[in-house]
Amino acid sequence: MKDAELIPVTVKKMNNNGAGNISLQLIAQAGSVLPRYSPGAHIDVFIPEKGPRQYSLCGENGGEEYYEICIKLAPLSTGGSHYLHHQLNVGDGLKISAPRNHFPLPQARRFLLFAGGIGITPLLAMAEEIAKQNIDFELHYYVSREQETAFMSRCSAPMLANHVFLHYSDANDSLRARTPACLRSPDAETAVVACGPDGFIKRLQDIMQFHRWQPAQLSFERFSNAELNNNADNQGFHIQLNSTGQRFLVTPSQTIAEVLLSAKVDIMLSCEQGVCGSCITDVIEGIPDHRDCVLTEEERAENTQITLCCSRSKSPVLVLDL
Repeated sequence: MKDAELIPVTVKKMNNNGAGNISLQLIAQAGSVLPRYSPGAHIDVFIPEKGPRQYSLCGENGGEEYYEICIKLAPLSTGGSHYLHHQLNVGDGLKISAPRNHFPLPQARRFLLFAGGIGITPLLAMAEEIAKQNIDFELHYYVSREQETAFMSRCSAPMLANHVFLHYSDANDSLRARTPACLRSPDAETAVVACGPDGFIKRLQDIMQFHRWQPAQLSFERFSNAELNNNADNQGFHIQLNSTGQRFLVTPSQTIAEVLLSAKVDIMLSCEQGVCGSCITDVIEGIPDHRDCVLTEEERAENTQITLCCSRSKSPVLVLDL
């Protein structure tokens, strides 16, 4: 992403938000504007000497006045969460991207929201929006122990209090140990929305399948992409730039993004795991080997887009709209 496209912001507030979490309020610097966003949106925060890191927006105001993000300190982290927890101070400046939303709230007459750990960040904003629309919903929030609960004051506010259910693993109330009653009776008019780590999402999918929910009723965002580990059978292929005709070899150990960056091709890149959608690029010719968590099944079937950071090619040559 070009520097001119970034938004300079200042850290207005930093607060502890449950054990291991901090919340940051970011305000625009003079001459800049914070675009409004819808629940489920995220921004890239550019960490000095580390590059972009992706965080969901979880403020109550939808933008304009300030953006709020909540960051969990990753174990043994030396990257984004370590910097934001241990080196950043109130008054410091950062650069961020404009909001993007690849995890929008679907249309439904009822919602079941499932948050695993820091996955509460996009779902909290969704829950508050649903409550404002007077739509029936439940928010099930799973954490290891009570001390790690983020946004406790917002979860217990009158708007959400009767709809939020807190589950603690140290009390044997994990999603694996106990299935909530709301999932035991499938309902065609209910949308299930989830955010959490791979294992949490997989467990939820298994429960829904067992109780005969339709797969299309679940939309989710997860922290990492399990497909990235499916690289034992990787084959080399060529990518071609539609604008110039240049061709580049992508070896079994390389990603398309790595090859393009080495060739000085300007592309957007953020999570590098196929979960954010920053690097989605149109495909002119060829058949992508989709390994992302962003494109829908319908979009994958069309084979007209690809995530450059993790997906590959089933055809010898992939012509990209670059």
